[in-house]
Amino acid sequence: MKQVDGVWGMIISTILSRLIFNLLFYILNYKIYGAFESMQRDLDKLSNINRNILNFAGHALAISITVLLSIRLGISHVAAGLILGFLMALIDICFGNSIIGNAPKKNV
Repeated sequence: MKQVDGVWGMIISTILSRLIFNLLFYILNYKIYGAFESMQRDLDKLSNINRNILNFAGHALAISITVLLSIRLGISHVAAGLILGFLMALIDICFGNSIIGNAPKKNV
């Protein structure tokens, strides 16, 4: 079995951790505590242009933080992917763009 490391390991770990943390944050926000509701209300008051700029800046900052941690601490690509997935899921839930929350519902 081939070991997954390098860029592909980072991509796979980012996708998986983003999905898992999106699910956890969705449950935390909508099912249990409403932990991010006040931040979502404040961000909903912004115009679409400002929301898009902040969303882009948040993702750029998350990538920058991950790259800097990876370089300075020498963490593996998989660990960097886990950190990046966590930060991106946090941005998603704050802006209400959660993958889990926007899934289409079945009509029964």
